[in-house]
Amino acid sequence: MDSKEHDKKISYSELEIGTIVSKQSYLLDRESVQKYILAVEDSTNSIVAESSNIAPPMSIAALSLRGVVNDLNIPGGTLHIGQELSFLKTVPVGMYLECEAVLSSNSVRGDFRFMVVDLSVRDDVKDHVMKGKSTIMLPVDISN
Repeated sequence: MDSKEHDKKISYSELEIGTIVSKQSYLLDRESVQKYILAVEDSTNSIVAESSNIAPPMSIAALSLRGVVNDLNIPGGTLHIGQELSFLKTVPVGMYLECEAVLSSNSVRGDFRFMVVDLSVRDDVKDHVMKGKSTIMLPVDISN
């Protein structure tokens, strides 16, 4: 996505259920994994990731959500209020991942919009490594 696309305002109320709201490919390299581990201050995962070359599962979830936040141009002040994730396969560092998010719910309750996205992450041989859903809440006044 170029900077012009990222800067455009999205009318969240017009997003339809079933729309692919994010589709990104990432290389899950050692630098990305180390940045994730440092960000969450998890020394246990640091030791495991270095000794086994297996990426922490939540680093994969973080990548998939990064695509959603960027592609939907989610503003600051938005809350990520819930997620349900299933990790189906270990992922070695150095793997290419395809992350896709599909809008499964888009509703307004009071002053807030609740959007639920179904997440799907596949590895470079097209096997699912993670499936799940994430719920995002943002004020209606910035989500119209």
